[in-house]
Amino acid sequence: MLKLKKLTLDNFGPFKGSQSIDFADDGVGIVYGENMRGKTTLLNAIRYALFGKAISRGETVIALHRIGNWETAAEGQFGFKVILEFDHDDQFYELTRECRPRQGVATPTASVDYQEEYYLKRGSNVLGVEEAKLELVRVMPESVSRFFLFDGELLQQYEELLRSESTMGEKIKHAIERILGVPVIENARRDLRAARDEAAQRESRAAQKNQKTHELGNNQANLIVQKQAHETEVRRLELRKGELQTQKVSTEGDLRKWERAKALLSEKDRLEAECRQVTDKISEKSERLRSLLSSAWLDMLAKRIQDLQSGAEARVDALRTKLNKGAVASEIVTMARESLQTGTCHTCQRVLDEAAIAVLQKTAAGFGGDITADEKDEYDDLAHRLVSLKRIEIADKTEIVEGVVEDIESLRLDLHRKQDRIEDIMGQARNLDESEIRRLSTEYEKLVAELGLTEKGIQEEKRNIEKIDSDIRKIQEKLVHYGDGDLGRESKKRELCARLFELFEQGVSVYCDELRRMVEKDASALFALLTSEPDYKGLEINENYGLTIIHKDGQPIPVRSAGAEHIVALSLIGSLQRNAPLHGPIIMDSPFGRLDSAHTTKVVHALPQMASQIMLLVYESELEPRLAREELKGSLKSEYWIVRKTARHSILEKRLDS
Repeated sequence: MLKLKKLTLDNFGPFKGSQSIDFADDGVGIVYGENMRGKTTLLNAIRYALFGKAISRGETVIALHRIGNWETAAEGQFGFKVILEFDHDDQFYELTRECRPRQGVATPTASVDYQEEYYLKRGSNVLGVEEAKLELVRVMPESVSRFFLFDGELLQQYEELLRSESTMGEKIKHAIERILGVPVIENARRDLRAARDEAAQRESRAAQKNQKTHELGNNQANLIVQKQAHETEVRRLELRKGELQTQKVSTEGDLRKWERAKALLSEKDRLEAECRQVTDKISEKSERLRSLLSSAWLDMLAKRIQDLQSGAEARVDALRTKLNKGAVASEIVTMARESLQTGTCHTCQRVLDEAAIAVLQKTAAGFGGDITADEKDEYDDLAHRLVSLKRIEIADKTEIVEGVVEDIESLRLDLHRKQDRIEDIMGQARNLDESEIRRLSTEYEKLVAELGLTEKGIQEEKRNIEKIDSDIRKIQEKLVHYGDGDLGRESKKRELCARLFELFEQGVSVYCDELRRMVEKDASALFALLTSEPDYKGLEINENYGLTIIHKDGQPIPVRSAGAEHIVALSLIGSLQRNAPLHGPIIMDSPFGRLDSAHTTKVVHALPQMASQIMLLVYESELEPRLAREELKGSLKSEYWIVRKTARHSILEKRLDS
């Protein structure tokens, strides 16, 4: 069992100078730190000590020249060192790994500018380089390190175990089988297969020496050679498949990073189009405002125009009345004169008497008050002026103008917001290379195509091997009838090896099924402790060690939330710790980021059951110190706080010690 004792950092990441963390032999330790203070750096420091690499959240290896402390680098001092002290199988070890600039390099700017040195001390003895390398692989194989050093943000990867075609799922499955010790029995199975095939070759050689079985021996020997060629090709293809899968995972990671940039550029294009639309609307509104303001001066003349219009209308009415009266009087005078000339009434045609003639003579003399020529001209001028005045539309446009102004201001504000976002996007995507995106996309398509052809080739080769095995068995059945002498003995040895291999083959299958059953059982037990949903019965495992949540009615839960996926992954990791022959500490970075308070409480309470030694790297709002102390009680052995000195300088403070 691996137990960490102490981690010392020297100018590693934001940790300037020499700083250290002590680990209790059992229980839980917690390191609190806000974002960008150095929590993930601590996880990387342990990874760097054990494997010589630090990785980013995207699982990309961080260049050596980016690992050292920034402040010391600005001061002209480069390099860093990590010392990891631990116990393994009751033996004390001290592992030191250090990076320094190569001789002659004043300011390192790339990984090649550094030289790395490391040594492993076991007890009081310093091991040789090769011995140290083998010892570290025995203590902690990198292929299974994900179950001991893990980033809570990557726990969703374990959902890939439910997808048989997933490259990441297959990668995790192999890591699970390795931590459970499956490769050991697979190696034994491979050795037994080799012994069986070697016995078959000896049988062929013995058959070739016998005149009766010479031809059968030759045929079997030829088939064995063909089979070996196909098996060699299967191994080559499987090796190539592994390389392609690794490249595919790496390219997928690169594409995911570029996808973010592509999404930003797509958003930028959309915002630019919207900015053009908003600009057009502002132009339209501005033109409308100019039109409204072009006649705004009329509003100031409204009272004067109304007075002029009222006065003109009154004078026109007076003149019209006088004009009408004059016209009537003139008509009456004309009629009176016509009557006097004829001696008869113009209207009724009666003969006029003297009294009527006297009246008509007076009327014919005229009423007076006729409209003058000047008044007639005045009337015509006023009538024309009234027409012009009535054409002038005078309305209160204040509200309309204010509304247009508000619309313009709102549009300008929206435009500024969009332009600010565009500038922000341009800053984030400043180094975006679209040709690189196209190259990665093309490379990914080629990898997928080649991977498909490789898998197809493996299946074809395996079918060829099955056909050859069938032909070999037919020959071997015939050879059994010649069971005398050397041939008989070799046939019996071959049969024994074949049966041993078949027995072990069945045993491996049974063993793997039993392993999955135990993992499922313990994962379900942990899941019951971690989940806050009482209707969940447990977990069901598949061939890839993927875990499906089962409802109490026996039906699977088809769609899981990010929080549920988080709980399932933690249950799997805890179960692997219980069932794996390799035991060690669990270092968890941001393990509660996707969980609500109820699930966080349950996970914290169950931590001591997941592993004997646990270190949490969290920020305070993710796990409140009060909650941790209440739930863990005596299992909480230490608390450290990462304290900010500057943006490039953090220090570790110990505030609780067992």
